[in-house]
Amino acid sequence: MEKKEYLEILLNKYLDKQCTAEEIRYLLSHFNLPDHKEELQDMLYQYFEQEVEAGNVEKQLAEQTAEELRPVLLSKIKEKQSRYLLGRWIKLAAAAVVFLCISVALYVFIPPTSERSKEVVQSGITQKDIQPGSNKAVLLLANGSKIILNEVNDGELARQNGVAIVKTKNGQLINTSLSSASSGAEMAYNTISTPRGGQYQVILPDGSKVWLNAASSLRYPAAFTAQSRLVELTGEAYFEVAKDASKPFKVSAREQIVEVLGTHFNMNTYEDEQSMKTTLLEGSIQIAYQQMKSLLKPGDQAKMTAGQAVPLKISRGVDTEEAVAWKEGYFQFNHANIQEVMRQLSRWYDIEVKYEGKQPLKEFGGAIQKNLPLSKVLNILEKSNIHFKVTGKEVVVMP
Repeated sequence: MEKKEYLEILLNKYLDKQCTAEEIRYLLSHFNLPDHKEELQDMLYQYFEQEVEAGNVEKQLAEQTAEELRPVLLSKIKEKQSRYLLGRWIKLAAAAVVFLCISVALYVFIPPTSERSKEVVQSGITQKDIQPGSNKAVLLLANGSKIILNEVNDGELARQNGVAIVKTKNGQLINTSLSSASSGAEMAYNTISTPRGGQYQVILPDGSKVWLNAASSLRYPAAFTAQSRLVELTGEAYFEVAKDASKPFKVSAREQIVEVLGTHFNMNTYEDEQSMKTTLLEGSIQIAYQQMKSLLKPGDQAKMTAGQAVPLKISRGVDTEEAVAWKEGYFQFNHANIQEVMRQLSRWYDIEVKYEGKQPLKEFGGAIQKNLPLSKVLNILEKSNIHFKVTGKEVVVMP
């Protein structure tokens, strides 16, 4: 058997979730080579042609999907993720077609297209499409100065308490300590805030890295001179904390305190979500809420729900990729209802969402790239028999 023929067989098995671990390693080591990108595209087209012939998917959508899937596969291959594929192809005309890749599944729901959904798609063409969010934030300095980061030139923006604040071209705000600030100096706090449709990364004076999701803010000292490194969060952020045993790192958010020495974790504290979630990826953290405390280990998630008899609950062995999907450039849903899905979209695309009629009890699973314009994301969701009407920045969800 020729090598190309063998690779075609493996790719088909891979997309149908039938590859062994050894076959996956062989397949991905091959497609990780730059010279084989077009070869992957050709094989994807062949796979989708088989689906078209079998009547499982329309030809036009199959070609579009093949084009969109290749860069997703390649990007995930380069990340060298070890988790196997999520999901599978569901070959029913009224169900979903699921596009698979390493450690993240791109779900596209494809029942037969109704005339009503066609009208929604066509009406969306007449107006300007809503583009995804980007690196946007506002920095409020301790002295009251306000800097719109996406409107100023790259380079040094300010100096305070022995720290230089520098903006880079790739959406980073770096706070670099130039000298040791006096522990007796008055504490000065800066705040970086992202709007709806914005995100930003900030490197704190101690070297800790923080990724801010849309509609979020972080208040932090201009220099860490106190006995602990305390920051305040609203919204959602992913933290990679620099180790400093002499100064514990603490995050305060809506009555909860997370304390760490050095670790990686994600905090979702949006007020429009039913619960606050803190998910630990690496190291260990202690989380305190009211009179309750709990120690988290990698793979644990703490969920705080106000008004519950037991407001703090710990889940073990959760899907940590779901918690940090936003940081990696995609939405990931796991048994999410339409309201949960639309809350994420509203923050990223800066849209207002309304609901018309009784919403069906549907659950969504899988992932969608965040760099797509809104129309494409809505088209994907429409394939599960949900409909949308877009007027300006308002999106109406219809059953």
